[in-house]
Amino acid sequence: MSERCREVARNMSLAASTEKELLSTLLFSKDNHPTDSTDRSNIIIIGGELFNKGAQAMTFTVVDQMSKRFPEKDIILLSGRDYQRSTDEKSQYTFEILPWGAEIQLPLLSPSMKYFNTTEFTNDVVEQIHEALENCSFLIDINGYAFSSQCSFRGSIIYINNIIIARKFGMPMYIFPQSIGPFDYEMAKKQVINPLMETYLQYPEVICPREVEGVESLTPYTRDNVQREFDIVLQKQGYDIRNIYLDKPNLRYEKIQSDAVGIVPNSKVFEHADHEDLYSLYDAAIEKLLSENRTIYILRHSVEDLDLCRNIKRQFRNNERVILLEDELNAIELEHIINQFDFLIGSRYHSLIHAYKNHTPVITIGWAIKYKSLLRDFNQGEYFFEGREKINEKEFTVAVSKMSEQYSRESSTIETKLKIVQQNNLFNRLFDK
Repeated sequence: MSERCREVARNMSLAASTEKELLSTLLFSKDNHPTDSTDRSNIIIIGGELFNKGAQAMTFTVVDQMSKRFPEKDIILLSGRDYQRSTDEKSQYTFEILPWGAEIQLPLLSPSMKYFNTTEFTNDVVEQIHEALENCSFLIDINGYAFSSQCSFRGSIIYINNIIIARKFGMPMYIFPQSIGPFDYEMAKKQVINPLMETYLQYPEVICPREVEGVESLTPYTRDNVQREFDIVLQKQGYDIRNIYLDKPNLRYEKIQSDAVGIVPNSKVFEHADHEDLYSLYDAAIEKLLSENRTIYILRHSVEDLDLCRNIKRQFRNNERVILLEDELNAIELEHIINQFDFLIGSRYHSLIHAYKNHTPVITIGWAIKYKSLLRDFNQGEYFFEGREKINEKEFTVAVSKMSEQYSRESSTIETKLKIVQQNNLFNRLFDK
């Protein structure tokens, strides 16, 4: 046998033994419970990031609120994408950024998996993550929408791995408000993931679906630790910038013209609908708003939506009352802009959250149940349009015209509901005991 063949045989043998070890670790591990970790020095956030402005808003909210309650603890964001940012970018924040992902998780779950680790991260970085987990008071998951058969199967496994790692290190875990489910996996995938869900979903201190449908999806696997909650960004007003940035940042607070309406598209909607139909819908809405002497601002709430914004503007390239905001703005700057609109035509979920947080009504083109659910909860259901189906252009422009007339009344409706949401916010209930 050649040396190459012997090497392949060794690797196959190692892979087989590693697979057995990993399955044994996942399905037959000791029934660990959260230990008393109050004296540990870290709070770790997973599922957050700083590229998508909704995820950034959730990250900033949790960092701010945890810093207020636990000023003695270090806050760490585990984010593979953000770890790739320059040192200067990362050093502006009060929280540390370390990498995360399957190549980090697997060696933590099974020591033999280190042989399959990539060489992307040095041993020092991996050890730094291990130490952070060893010293973690509690783990907070702020994924927006990652645990569902409508997302990737691999992503669902990675999601459960987070819980397994929390249990392995004996740290309490809080799954903050997010969209969860459905779990309509094909049979082969169910045979893999259902035992993991049955074993581990009861471990977190609390799991907070944002929608009733999420609670129902979790019911076969766990009940006692499940409670429906509104999005965490919606539950608190404002930020203390000192808890987020080491030095006061030079934030750009754009001044918006009066009688203005914002448009925030979403590439996810375009994945589910005919592009020409959607662009025609935006064109018709803008024409209607222009006929009512309004100014329209087109802006992005996530990095990948810039081309969509440019395409919507292109039809009105010579009209100065249709304004394209191309700059990369952070979540705080975007919220300041949305606060100034009379109303918003929005498709990014957290553009809706930022709007409602500031009593700004929204006409929504959505692609998932989370949009419909949010509008229903704020008595705004008539302004929801399902982006996965062909939208009647006349009905849409009628809704635009109606909102243009009574946005002030809808704003009051939203404000009344928001007061109830914020009076009994999740941070107070979990951490102010």
